[in-house]
Amino acid sequence: MIRTMAKVVAPSGKPKRAPKPARQPKYAVIGDWLAGRIAAGDFSAGEQLPSEHDIMQSFAVSRVTARQALDKLKACGQIESRHGKGYFVRRPQAVARLERLQSFGEMMAPLGIATRSNVIELMEVPATREVAEALRLEPRTPVTRIVRQRIAGEATLSLDISFFPTDVGRKLVLLDLQKEDVFILLERKLGFELGYADLTIDVVEVDPRHARFVGARPGENVLRIQRLTIDNDGRPIDYERLYARFDAMKFKVRIPRG
Repeated sequence: MIRTMAKVVAPSGKPKRAPKPARQPKYAVIGDWLAGRIAAGDFSAGEQLPSEHDIMQSFAVSRVTARQALDKLKACGQIESRHGKGYFVRRPQAVARLERLQSFGEMMAPLGIATRSNVIELMEVPATREVAEALRLEPRTPVTRIVRQRIAGEATLSLDISFFPTDVGRKLVLLDLQKEDVFILLERKLGFELGYADLTIDVVEVDPRHARFVGARPGENVLRIQRLTIDNDGRPIDYERLYARFDAMKFKVRIPRG
C-alpha cells in the first residue's frame, strides 16, 4: 500500500515535526525529516515512501528538490528506488568496519537510525567450558549472562548473548541496557578502557529458541559473530555471540598491500 504524505501529518494538517527553514538546502532538510519519520517507525522496512509529487505538494518545492531529498536517503542506504514503482524503505543494515572495534550504536549512527535493545535475560550462570576458556576462568565459575535483541528503528537486526566476569556483569545489570550500548557503559560509566577484540564470523543454523528474536525462520542459516573483548590491561571482560540474518549486516575492511 502506498502511504501518502497525508498520512504522516498531525490532525491539524501540519507535519508532526515540520522541517524548519534553516541554513541547510531545502532538499537536505526534507531528507532529514523523512529519515526521522523512518527512524520513528512511521514508514517500516519494505514500505513505499511518498512520491516526488507528494513531496512537491506538501513542502512547496520543485521536482528537482524532491528528488534530491530522496536521493540523499538513497545514497546513505536507507531507501531504494524501484523502476516505475517509486521509493521504498530498505531494511536497516549494520555496517561493521572490521579495522576498528565498534558498538552496535556506532555502526548504525551513519544511517541516522535510532537503536535500542530489548533485554531478554539478565542472570548468573555457571560458565561452560567454552565461556570459561574465553574469559580465563575455571569451568563452572559464575558469570553474568546478558541476552539482548538489538533493534534499529523498528527492525530487528540481531540477538546478542554476552558473558561477563561477575565483578563486571553485576555492575552492568544495574545500568540502562535498553538505551545504551555495552561498550559505552563499560567505558563511560564503569571506567574500563577497551583495547581490542578477537572476532570470528561463520554461518550456523539458528537455534529454534532464538529464531523469533533474530527475525529468522526456524532452521534458517544465519550469521554468527563471536567476539572476545579485551581491556587495556589484557583482561578478557566480554565474550559475546551475535546472531543476525544475512541482510542485517554488512562488513567493510581496508586491506593494505604489503
